[in-house]
Amino acid sequence: MYLKSLNPASSVLKKDEQKPPINTQQTAKMDKHKIIYNKKAESEFFVDNSALAGFTGERILYMAVRELIENALDSCELFSILPSIKISLKTFDQSNDLWVLDCEDNGTGISSDKLPVAVCSFLTSAKYMEKQQRGLFGVGLKMVAAFSTKDTDFPIKVWSKSMEESDEYYYELRTDIGTNKPIVLLKKQVNKSESHIDGPSGFRIRVVLRARLVPITKNKIYDYVTQTSIVNPYAFITFETDDGMFSFDRRTSIMPTPAKEILPHPSDMDLQTLKKAISKHSGQKITLPKILCYSFQKLSYEKAKEIISNSDLDFDLKDTKISFSEHDLIKIVNICKKTKFQNPNTDHLSPIGQGILTIGMMSEYTIVSNKNIETTSSDNNKRDAMMVNEAKKLNHDKEDKNFSKTETSNIGASKPNFSVRVLQPVLTAYTSRTGIINNRPTIIETGLAYGGDINSFKLYRFANKIPLLYDEGSDVAREVVSEVEINKLGITKKQAKEQFSTNKESKRDRVIEVLPIHIFFHICSTKIPYKTAGKESIASEGELKSYMKSCLSELYRKLSTQIRKELKLKEAENKMKLYKHYLPFIVGAITDSLGIKNSNLDDSFSSLIEKHLTKKPPTGVGDDDNVVNNSEPPHSGFVPKSSLSLSNKAVDLEKKKKLTISKNFKDIGDKSIKNTELNKTLSNSSSNSNASFVVSDKPKEKERRHKNDKKIKNSKKN
Repeated sequence: MYLKSLNPASSVLKKDEQKPPINTQQTAKMDKHKIIYNKKAESEFFVDNSALAGFTGERILYMAVRELIENALDSCELFSILPSIKISLKTFDQSNDLWVLDCEDNGTGISSDKLPVAVCSFLTSAKYMEKQQRGLFGVGLKMVAAFSTKDTDFPIKVWSKSMEESDEYYYELRTDIGTNKPIVLLKKQVNKSESHIDGPSGFRIRVVLRARLVPITKNKIYDYVTQTSIVNPYAFITFETDDGMFSFDRRTSIMPTPAKEILPHPSDMDLQTLKKAISKHSGQKITLPKILCYSFQKLSYEKAKEIISNSDLDFDLKDTKISFSEHDLIKIVNICKKTKFQNPNTDHLSPIGQGILTIGMMSEYTIVSNKNIETTSSDNNKRDAMMVNEAKKLNHDKEDKNFSKTETSNIGASKPNFSVRVLQPVLTAYTSRTGIINNRPTIIETGLAYGGDINSFKLYRFANKIPLLYDEGSDVAREVVSEVEINKLGITKKQAKEQFSTNKESKRDRVIEVLPIHIFFHICSTKIPYKTAGKESIASEGELKSYMKSCLSELYRKLSTQIRKELKLKEAENKMKLYKHYLPFIVGAITDSLGIKNSNLDDSFSSLIEKHLTKKPPTGVGDDDNVVNNSEPPHSGFVPKSSLSLSNKAVDLEKKKKLTISKNFKDIGDKSIKNTELNKTLSNSSSNSNASFVVSDKPKEKERRHKNDKKIKNSKKN
């Protein structure tokens, strides 16, 4: 199977035609207005247009940390290796805004012959395929290397031990931005005694970058690392900064199934895709219908023959030596655009999954300031010792004086300004939808965490397991949260503000933001519909928004049971306060009317109220398998939190009977005056210090008292 090559455009001068005479003035005028066409190398283009990759101004350090962590996770997940990532961002030269960034992982590594090109040459990547992956252009690592070359004179230091090679190699590199080629300053094989990589494989890179780290960007970097640990709870991440050492534990050893490469769908066929498929089989004795069948999914041999026959191409389908022009191929493309095919496969995608996302939601790591947290001195000493030990482990490079001096100066001198805190909610829920967006299979996962240590609203956005932190206002997830009505939670806006809002007079339309709730959206696909090249917000394309709204509505309904229980609990609390306020007056009136002194009525009534309002909570909320009540810790290191409670105990509002205290008070008052037998009993009970006054709420007891009241009324009439 062959493609006809197009003749290049060229100017042909006839033999008899003579060149026009040269006019000097006209030539000078033309040279003045002459348009010059220049060519840029790929590296020079991306450096000059760094916004395409998100490397702009204050985001340089954020994007550098992000790209290195994403590459480390991709390298580990490729062969289902539990990730262990160590990343360090520290001040190198504060006066010149220089930072040293170091990242080490236990992934597959890069072979020595391909490493310089993989680190420094743009548009050279292993990610250019139809597959779900974190990267978009495959230029993240190259941008880090190019910015280090552009702004500093320090080399890029790389250690790598690939699964293909048993030896570890050390490189010092720089990027030739003008030619898009790597400059190898040093290459050597590392002895085992000087090895920087402990495991069978791994990769480590160290670069110096020039950038300003403003407080907003610093918080974004912290948020990115913490959210990465939430959506990847199977990874152990150590993050070292000038503020200290932060460790994010591995909470599970279960990893998602790795994503697989898949053939393109025929609905997305274009001329270039078809030409590439034919070129791949060039020189082979294979017909065009079989090429289509082998190169596209959901396209059978019979369907391929039907498409070709409908294209009105005059050739033998069994002929394997036919050459096609672009005019012939575009006819096939046009027919495919009009043909209806089966939906694409979804088994090649790698969603997070209910179990893994639930573990992440039930133990949300967050970096918080220690100014608002009280810690004991013993805890501080333990944390400082751990930070010193971890820092010593990371300080492998003893050869380079510049870097070793910077690192060793920070050992033991970490400022305890920040610490890692684990948030545990009372309840988590999960649901998902699978759909086709832009002819590509897409899985939408939605999670919800409520109550417990969570005291405010927060929206988490993820795409192919990448946290999205910027441009939230333009993201489809924000639109979904604003459009899904809160009444699906089983409460009104007024009730939500009265119970959860700290500012009752606030007139904000987004009532959901007053609830102690965290909402998680994760979208995985072979092609995420990003709004910009910076991969920070997702566009509302196709039925994506409707799928997301359906997921969120379902989670709201699952949460409504817990919300209604809390509303009843709040009502019970208010009643309890009311009863305790009037209880001394009522007991005083009863004792005065009966002439009783030192009565135990006050204690009896108080114990009766506590008995009704301090019952044990139910084991779970509803029977849905996707709803998890945090009654058991996700692992041995966590302490379970009780559900919403009074006096630190949860209240079972479903089994709690209605309080009838005021009615019983009235019955007791009437009978204490009119029923002499009851007065005698009360007098005897008051003389006995160990006796207690019990108000029965059994139906038979109420009926007996009702009959006694009738007898008293009849005796009065007689």
